[in-house]
Amino acid sequence: MKKLLEYLSPIEKVLLSFILLILVGACILYLPVCTTGSISFIDALFTSTSAVCVTGLVVLDTAKDFTFVGQLVILLLIQLGGLGIMTFSVALLSLMGGSVSIKWRFTLQNMYSDVSKLPIRNILGRIIIYTFTIEITIALILFTQFIKRFTFTQAVWHSIFHSVSAFCNAGFSTFSNSLMEYNGNSVIIISIAIAIIAGGIGFLVMSELFNVKSFRLKQMWKKLTLHTRIVLTTTTILIFGGMLLFYILEYNGILQTLSFKEKLLASFFQSVTARTAGFNTVDIGALREGTCLVLIFLMFIGGSPGSIAGGVKTSTFAILWLFLVSRLKGLRQITVWERALAYDNVERAVTLVVISGIFIFFATFILVILPTLPTSEFLQSFFEVTSAFGTVGLSMGITPKTVPLERIILCVVMYTGRLGPLTLISALTMRKKTINIKYAEDHIMIG
Repeated sequence: MKKLLEYLSPIEKVLLSFILLILVGACILYLPVCTTGSISFIDALFTSTSAVCVTGLVVLDTAKDFTFVGQLVILLLIQLGGLGIMTFSVALLSLMGGSVSIKWRFTLQNMYSDVSKLPIRNILGRIIIYTFTIEITIALILFTQFIKRFTFTQAVWHSIFHSVSAFCNAGFSTFSNSLMEYNGNSVIIISIAIAIIAGGIGFLVMSELFNVKSFRLKQMWKKLTLHTRIVLTTTTILIFGGMLLFYILEYNGILQTLSFKEKLLASFFQSVTARTAGFNTVDIGALREGTCLVLIFLMFIGGSPGSIAGGVKTSTFAILWLFLVSRLKGLRQITVWERALAYDNVERAVTLVVISGIFIFFATFILVILPTLPTSEFLQSFFEVTSAFGTVGLSMGITPKTVPLERIILCVVMYTGRLGPLTLISALTMRKKTINIKYAEDHIMIG
């Protein structure tokens, strides 16, 4: 066993550790002490995969089908899965300086000047402090609301569970209908939204924001790195752009019976949660097709690099958008805020998006051709697969209807969506072999 671990690369060890955690979690959840009734091992495996991959898709009711012990196991799997991804993401960025060229080390130090110079232990220590500080703060805020309805111990448990689930972008809830009953409670909705954003924006970005000593917005903005500015700008545009589209598309739909305040809260929250968390304050299955497509787009993009969130990441979307704008303007360089982006960033972004898109297409294709789900549920299948790949957890209601084979497919999608894109980026940025042979260029017709 020791020789095997020595043979494996760091990335392979991470991939294996998540598989082992999923299997251990499934075995524990399969025990009678964790459930209120008997469940199949496939259901336990699906729940464990969803928790470790911080997705939130469920085939069982977390509130009714699992005992307190079962819910506690799910919570621990969420925390371990979330922290595992976060620590791996940041540690990978820092470790790159030791295994690649001086050029990459210099680039990393320019991007994360304060963090990348710290030892790995210090970085992971900061992540743990950052994680538990936010989770405890959000839990205390939620407790002030849940205590109005539940007993003290129940309020404490619901607060802790939802705080961890929100920050880890998991979307699991101890309520059968998620947060639909609290759509009008601005304290709960905004608190959970803040936790989701904090977990999805990335530790490196948050660390940089905390270290900026200027209180003037203009001066603070100038001191931020290009990466942080792109992440913050893209995140803001996606949140409020998604909120506006949701509000317009569902104004006479699912939002029709809500007050103006509840409409704004629901639109804002679904825009935030669609990018990676999976909580819902409205019935997702009742949304219009246009709204579902907007949510699919947000789920595909996901959160930011170095965070707990899934998806192809906000920076990838921003790079592709800037590349498109520069081409439409006839510019050879991709510039933003008086900086030129390296072209290999574009290559990696295109590769990541294309591979992710192809994977989602084939996973959806497999679900559609299986005889269990009717062909009329193509959009639902597409929605569910994108939600699984982006580790979001929003569902139009077909996941509980799936058969064991389809659940295994969704488990593979969740696992690939959580670790696949990150592994791909690692492979592209840490490759050591280069081919110096140059061939003559030629052109083919396009368009």
